[in-house]
Amino acid sequence: MLFHLSARLGRSFWALLAVLMGLLMAVAPASAAMSPTEIAVACHSLARMAFDLKDLVNVVAQKRNPGPFQDILDEFNDISDSCLSNISVMIRSSVVTDQADQQLIYEAYSNGLFELMDSVTESAPVLIVLDKQAEFRIPAAVREVAGVVDALLYQLMAIFSTNTSYSSQTANQKTQVDTHFRQAVHAFHLATANTGSPYSNTTSLYPSDQMSREDDGSLEVDLLLP
Repeated sequence: MLFHLSARLGRSFWALLAVLMGLLMAVAPASAAMSPTEIAVACHSLARMAFDLKDLVNVVAQKRNPGPFQDILDEFNDISDSCLSNISVMIRSSVVTDQADQQLIYEAYSNGLFELMDSVTESAPVLIVLDKQAEFRIPAAVREVAGVVDALLYQLMAIFSTNTSYSSQTANQKTQVDTHFRQAVHAFHLATANTGSPYSNTTSLYPSDQMSREDDGSLEVDLLLP
């Protein structure tokens, strides 16, 4: 079942995610929680997935090979799914008060997402040439991952006691992550604007072959429904 979602629906992702988190909080069993070690392992896993995807993006851009384009999107989805799974369990975890455990969790979080977004940013001009769908599908994937990572980092902030430096340091890292995500999306907008026939913001989530412009200038969009 294939849907081409509008940009307006895409922007409501944050609201939907907030509702989802509320439902998870309400229905998750009290026993569902993660130990500090398990949280650290989850953070390591996120970093590893980010580094792996960074490597894939770099190879596709350097080799100018559009073949693995769908693999890039699939790995973005894998990161989103992994974050959501971890949040659903982490959300019941207790505040970590032991300093050694706090250090364990904090050190587990690396700059993998920074490096991934930097790679996506630098590769944008090449990727939109290699695949005509890249200029709207990759920014959409980045926004989706940004939403779930945002929720995950908020949960990490809640795990640290507010009177520790780890809480403020995690908040600072979240700000930096947000900036890198925004820069990655902007890079595609900028690269697209420099092409001969860029998509507009209102059509950015629709393939061109599904769109036609009527004589009166209005936009007609065909959705692929089940």
